[in-house]
Amino acid sequence: MGLNYRGRRKLGPLPIWRNVSRSERGKTVSWTVKLFGVSWNSRTKKKTVDLPGGYSYTSD
Repeated sequence: MGLNYRGRRKLGPLPIWRNVSRSERGKTVSWTVKLFGVSWNSRTKKKTVDLPGGYSYTSD
């Protein structure tokens, strides 16, 4: 098992994050947009809704 790096950086006041993952297989960059408890990831194309109590719902 090799060394992996995962980082997440918010882009200013916008509700957009840049996600970077590096491993021995290469570098992966994706974007996450989050508004009012609903988020969307550009790499996986999944939508996630934050629910009360620490729960969340993910759809494909």
